[in-house]
Amino acid sequence: MDLSNIFNINEKGNESEGSFSFSLSSNTDADPADVNVSVKDSLQRVLNTRFSGERTQVVTYTGRLNFACPYCGDSHQDSFKKRGNIYFANYMFKCFNCGKTSGVTRFFRDHAVELSTSHVNYIISNQHNTPHHENAIDPYFLYDRDKLIGYGIERQAIEEKFGLVPIDRSKIFIWLKKRLQPEYTKFSWNEKKQQLYIFHIIPETTKVLGYQIRNFITYPKYMTFKLSKIYEIMGFAIPDDLTEIDKISTSFGILTLDLAKPITVFEGPLDSFLFKNGSATCGDKKDFPLEAENVRYFYDYDDAGRSSSIKKLEEGKKVFLWKKFLQDAKIPENSFKKIDLSDVIVYAKRKGITLPKFNEYFSDLKYDAYWI
Repeated sequence: MDLSNIFNINEKGNESEGSFSFSLSSNTDADPADVNVSVKDSLQRVLNTRFSGERTQVVTYTGRLNFACPYCGDSHQDSFKKRGNIYFANYMFKCFNCGKTSGVTRFFRDHAVELSTSHVNYIISNQHNTPHHENAIDPYFLYDRDKLIGYGIERQAIEEKFGLVPIDRSKIFIWLKKRLQPEYTKFSWNEKKQQLYIFHIIPETTKVLGYQIRNFITYPKYMTFKLSKIYEIMGFAIPDDLTEIDKISTSFGILTLDLAKPITVFEGPLDSFLFKNGSATCGDKKDFPLEAENVRYFYDYDDAGRSSSIKKLEEGKKVFLWKKFLQDAKIPENSFKKIDLSDVIVYAKRKGITLPKFNEYFSDLKYDAYWI
């Protein structure tokens, strides 16, 4: 695998919106901490002018400021919803309510607030011209349970259509048990086609948002179905506003995540079921759909997984260092054709091996590409 690009330093894009009376040759050696404090103080002035009460409050997270959007006024039903964000990683503003995106300098100019010349120059020299996560959805969307439940499909209807039976009445139960799966209620079995159905179920309900099929006698090995596709298969009319739910319908575990803690993203649901605060996107090429802090990637240890890990590392994301982990665990790589989390845990249990702590093997350092 060619790792040459992983060590390149990307040139920073310049702010292209608007014009200023000063030159970029001015001082850009401002203290980043001072710049970020200035941005927050300036934002507070904007909010104090635009709003009153709860909507003037700024929530500070690692790497971003969260606040009510001064462009659209944010939610008209809930004054506690804050869907405007400024990201310090690229000094971009994005609102998940109205969709407005701009550079921070443009944001403050639109609201008649000035930053010092040195701070503006620092922001411009460290700013990318693309949103932090262009296709991400608002995390508040996950808390609208009534909407999710309203669009979910009853599991029983799917099971009846395809002749599925509970896992404890099928021969696949032993296979799942050997894979150390903790919750058998997430699965059903198609005996005729030898297919394992893995359901993405809204917690504490029987409503399905999506599912993955694991084929045991046919190919492809895995088939993933988002909610709109299930509507089509079931012969239901597809609602016009299903787009946002579709984005999370195949992200297993996303509805039980604690967004304040590290989120670990896997390729497959079976791995995510074994890891605290884990989610699965059902493929190494699919992005995690939420704009959230502390997202890290635990791809499979194969050519595709390594390539995706390299790409995420280039983007500044944390990835799992498989090669270093296996070396420290004293597990020979040739023990597996392909390695994922389930494989390692099952292997360690069978061999009586105590594994190192997984949390210690994530890195966002580019030079750690060697260990991927």
